[in-house]
Amino acid sequence: MLELKNVTKTYQTKSGAVNALDRVSLTFPATGMVFITGKSGCGKTTLLNVIGGLDGVTSGDVSVLGKSFSSFTPTEYDGYRNSLIGFIFQEYNLLPEFSVEKNIKIATEIQGRTPDQNEIEELMNSVDIKDLKNRKINELSGGQRQRVAIVRALLKKPRIIMADEPTGALDSKTGIQVLDTLKKLSKDKLIIIVSHDREFAEKYADRIIRLVDGRVEEDVTFTENEVMGSVFDTEQSLIVRNGATLSETEKDVLANAVKEKKKIEITDKPSFREKQPTGKVENVVANSPVTLQKSKMSIKSAGALGLKSLSVKPLRLIFTILLSAFAFAVFGLFDTIANFSTARVLNNILKNSTSKMVIASGQYIVDQENDDKYNVKLSDDAIDVLEEKTGYSLTGIYDFAFSENRYSDINHTVHELASSSVILGKNYYTDKVTGAIELTSKDLPKDGSTGKYGFRLVKGSYPAPVYTSGTNEFNPEALTQTAVSTYFAKSILHYLEGNDLNGKSIQSVDDLLGSQISLSNKKFTIVGLIDCGDIPAKYDELKTATSGSSATRSLSSDFSSFINSNAYSCLFLSDGYLKYNSKSLNASTQFYAGSDKWSVKNYYSAQDYVYAARHYNCDNVLLFYGDYPTDGKLELADNEVLIHPKNLSALFSEKINALESGDKERARSLIKDLELDLPVQTLRQKLRDLITLLFGNDDLSTTISVTKKSTNSNKQIKKDLVVKGVYFGIDTDAYVTPSTFKFMMNDNLMSDFNIYRHQGEYSRVLISTKGSISGYKTLSEYMTKESGLNLVWYKNSALNTIRSNEPAIRQAADLFLYVAIILALFSVFMFFNYIVTSIVNKRPSIGVLRGLGAGGKDIFRMFLIESIIIALINAVLATGIAAIGCVLVNAYIMNVMHLSIPFALFGIRQFFIIFGMSIFTAVASSILPIIRIAKEKPVDLIRKP
Repeated sequence: MLELKNVTKTYQTKSGAVNALDRVSLTFPATGMVFITGKSGCGKTTLLNVIGGLDGVTSGDVSVLGKSFSSFTPTEYDGYRNSLIGFIFQEYNLLPEFSVEKNIKIATEIQGRTPDQNEIEELMNSVDIKDLKNRKINELSGGQRQRVAIVRALLKKPRIIMADEPTGALDSKTGIQVLDTLKKLSKDKLIIIVSHDREFAEKYADRIIRLVDGRVEEDVTFTENEVMGSVFDTEQSLIVRNGATLSETEKDVLANAVKEKKKIEITDKPSFREKQPTGKVENVVANSPVTLQKSKMSIKSAGALGLKSLSVKPLRLIFTILLSAFAFAVFGLFDTIANFSTARVLNNILKNSTSKMVIASGQYIVDQENDDKYNVKLSDDAIDVLEEKTGYSLTGIYDFAFSENRYSDINHTVHELASSSVILGKNYYTDKVTGAIELTSKDLPKDGSTGKYGFRLVKGSYPAPVYTSGTNEFNPEALTQTAVSTYFAKSILHYLEGNDLNGKSIQSVDDLLGSQISLSNKKFTIVGLIDCGDIPAKYDELKTATSGSSATRSLSSDFSSFINSNAYSCLFLSDGYLKYNSKSLNASTQFYAGSDKWSVKNYYSAQDYVYAARHYNCDNVLLFYGDYPTDGKLELADNEVLIHPKNLSALFSEKINALESGDKERARSLIKDLELDLPVQTLRQKLRDLITLLFGNDDLSTTISVTKKSTNSNKQIKKDLVVKGVYFGIDTDAYVTPSTFKFMMNDNLMSDFNIYRHQGEYSRVLISTKGSISGYKTLSEYMTKESGLNLVWYKNSALNTIRSNEPAIRQAADLFLYVAIILALFSVFMFFNYIVTSIVNKRPSIGVLRGLGAGGKDIFRMFLIESIIIALINAVLATGIAAIGCVLVNAYIMNVMHLSIPFALFGIRQFFIIFGMSIFTAVASSILPIIRIAKEKPVDLIRKP
C-alpha cells in the first residue's frame, strides 16, 4: 500500500540541521493495524505527516499503490489526502468556526458526497458524543474534541487511517472502545497509529515500528497463536479459557501466577501473540487500483468559512470598509463631475423640470469650435422627424406679422397694457405675446379633456378654422379670433388694475371672453381660455415681489426658464392662419417649384441672405445669357447664381462710371425701373436695353468672386461664380445695403457654402415631453450637437451656464481625482493588510482543510468569497456616500455658487465604477497572499499560528 525508500526529512533550526527522519525505508500492507512508537522527538509524527502527504521529504521517495509522490501534482496530492487518507490528529485540528456536526461532515463535503445521517449518529453514539452535535468546538473538552476528530476520520471511509495519539485525551474505557473500533476496521483498511503507549501497542498492533532519532530501530510483526489448553502462561500475563475445567496442574499454574501478581486474562478463545521481524510486504497495486479524487468543496461551505473570517478583528474590518467606502465614494463623485456630458446634464434637467413642455428654436452649426452658426426656422418636415425620434408631440410656433410682406421676430406688447404703472408682480406676470400656435379640434377637445399637447380648454371655444374642412370655404372672422392661456388672462387682469378693456368692464378672467386686445395695428377677440398646466406654488411669492434681492432674482430667473418652456404667453390662433397670410402676399413675390407653392425663406450665412429652390419660375427671373426654358422652370448650374436688382449698381459700377453723363443717368434709371413691380416682358426689355447700353449686345456672362466667412474664425470659403441673371420681388425688406450681394443658388452650391437648405415657417417649436423617458436623451442630444441642425432651449440659459462653468468644475474634478487616487491606493493597502491578517489567523483551519483533502482552489475560493463579501459591503456603503455627496455638491453649486445646474449626477455608470473598483481592489489585494498560502504545505499551516 505504502512504501518509503531512504526517506530523509531535515529541519533547519537555529542550532543547525536536524534529521527528523534519517534514511527510513518501510513498506506498509493494504490492511492491518501498525503502531509507530518511540520517545518524544524521535520522528513519529513527522513520519505520519510524510506518508499522509501533509509534508514533503528532503530526500528519498514515498509511493502509494506504486505511484511515486515525486510525480504527484499539487492536485494529485490533494486527491491523495481526499481519497485515501483519514487523519486523527493529536491536536484534534477541528474548525472552530463550525459546530460539531459540521466539523464531522466537512470531510465528506470535500469528497463531494452527502453522508447518511444515521451513519453519522451511529458513529457519534459509539464514542458518546451524539448529544453534542450542535455544540461549538470551544465548548468541548479535550476528550470530546478527540472523539469528534475520530468520527470525522471514520465517516470519510478512507483506505488508510492515520492516528496521532488517538487515545491520549480519552479515558481508558473510551480509549479501549476507539482501539477496538480501529482494530475491526484494520481487517479492511490500513490503520497507522502513532502512540507512546507500549501496552496498547503490544495488545492491538499487527505490527510495531519503533523509531529512535529518526531511524527505524525495531520493526516487528505480531501473529496470533491459539492456545490448545485452558491456561497459557506468558511473561506479562496468564491467559485462562472462560468456563474451562482446570486440571490440578493448571490450578497450580494459576495459583503461582496469583502469588507473582501477574495479570490474569480470562477469554473465550485464549491465544498468545508472537512477534517476529517484519518480512516482505505483498504488493497490492494490481489488486486494488484507486483513482485519486479531486476535492469538491461546495461554494456554500467555502462561503461559510469566508463569512466566519469576517469575525476576525472586527474593528480593523470596520475601519477598512469605512475608509475604502469613503475612497471609492470620492472616486465615484469625481467621476460624476469629471465625466459629465453636457447632453447628460441637460437630460437630467429636462427630466426633473417642473414643466413638461419645452420650447426650442432652430440653429444650424457649421463649426461649433469656432462658433460658426446661425439661426434657422423649422419646417413641418423637420418637426415630423423630431416627433418620430423623440416620441413626443410637437407643434410649431411662428412669429406672426402685422405688415404685408414679412414675418416679425419681435415679441409684441399688448397695446392696452403698455402704459401700465404696475410694479409688483412684474417678475411673474407678462404683458408680451411671444408667438402664435395653431391647434385643431383634435389637439384641443371641446369636452374639456386634456389634448395632444397637454392643453385643456376651460372656457369659451377655440377659434374657428380659417378654411372650412372639406369645402375649403374662407372664414375671414376666424382671422381676428384668438384663445389665450389662463396664465396670460390673469396677466392681463393684473396689468389692467381694474380698468376697462376697450370699453368692457373686466372683473375676472371670465370677463375677458369676447373682449379685444391689440397687438401693433391688429386686433384680436378672445374667444377661449386654455389651461396650459399648473404653475408650481414656489413661484407664488413673485406675484407680490419686486426686483432687488438675490433670492428674488434667482427665483425670477428660474421662473423665466419655466414660463418660457411652455406656451403660457403665446396666442392660440385659427387653424390656417399661417396659410392664409402666405397666400395674402402679392402673387409676384412667390416662387413656384412645379405645381407646388414655394414659400419665401431667408437663409443667413455670414453676411449674405441666400435663397434656393430646385426650379425658379421664369416670370420672376431675367437672364443675362441663355434661353428661357419652354416649361418656365429655370435650373441653375452648380456655379451659377441670380442676384437681386438692387445689386446691379454694384455689379456694373465700373461700366456705369465709364459712360457719358447722359448714358450714365439712363443706366441708373433703367436699374431703378428693374426694381419696380412691372410686367415681366417690360422688365426683360429694360434689362436688354441696360445690357446694350453697357456692353453693346444682349448676351452677357459676368463672373464674380464670392467669399463666405465664418462668424468667429479666419476660415473662409471662396468661389468664383457666374451671374446667370436677376431675380426680383422677394422680401425687399431683407436688404440692408445695395452693396451686399444677395444670391439665389441651387442646393449643391448651398451645401458647399454650409447653408441649411430646409428652412420652414416656425421660429420655435413647442415640445410636449410627456410619455417617453428616452425622448429626453434625444432632445438633449439635439441641443448639444456639434454640427448640423441644432435645437436651442428658448430663453433658457442652462446650456450656456454649463459650458461657461465647465472649466471650474473640471478643475474641482482634478482635485477630487488626486484625493481619490491617494485614498484608493491606501484602501488597497488596507484591503491587502486585512486579508493577510485574516489569512494568518486562519492558517490552522486552512491546514486542516488541506489535510482533509481540500485543494488550493478551495482555499482560494474561500478567501475570494470573503474578499468579495467585504467588497460588496464596501460598494454598497460607497454608493450611498457618493450619492449623498452628489446631493451635497449640487446643493453647494446651487446655493453658494448660485448655479441652478446639477453638475454632479450619480447614475448607473458610477454605480458600476464603484462596484467594479471595489471587487477589483478586493481581488487584486487578496490574490497574491491567497495564492501564496494555497501553495504552502498543510503541516506548515497547521503548526504555524
